[in-house]
Amino acid sequence: MIRPSARSRLWRWASWFFAIKPVTLFFMHLATWVDRPLMRWSGGRWRLSFVVPVLLLKCRGAKTGKIREVPLLYVPDGETPVLIGSNGGRASDPAWCHNLRGAPEVRCVVSGHSGDYRAEELAGEARELAWNLAVDLYPGYARYEQRTDRVIPLFRLFPTGS
Repeated sequence: MIRPSARSRLWRWASWFFAIKPVTLFFMHLATWVDRPLMRWSGGRWRLSFVVPVLLLKCRGAKTGKIREVPLLYVPDGETPVLIGSNGGRASDPAWCHNLRGAPEVRCVVSGHSGDYRAEELAGEARELAWNLAVDLYPGYARYEQRTDRVIPLFRLFPTGS
């Protein structure tokens, strides 16, 4: 049995490793390639990452209007998941951020459940609180923040009930 403090050290080490730029990029591509069909097939029950929570975001492309599916790490915060647009610390926001700004109505598949949400970009104190939750969940986000000059966008998903 692993003691909580040992698990915490292990998770911090793993987060440090996964935040190394080439490792981040490799796993971002691998997870996207594997998780999209796996999560679609399993209704969000199966995914490559069993350590951090992942959802399948279905959003409308800002330019094409086509539905895009993106598996994303998220921060559980009650009924309102928080999405982190870190893009592994790259200089630009991920495409899904642009899509949410243009069409905030989305559908998500999480652990066998799907639902409709409205995305709102966070700012100020709400962003700061959500950012702290994100770094607590996955310390690698702090390294991504150091790697880029942009402010990493955060989006909270509010259930719409439809």
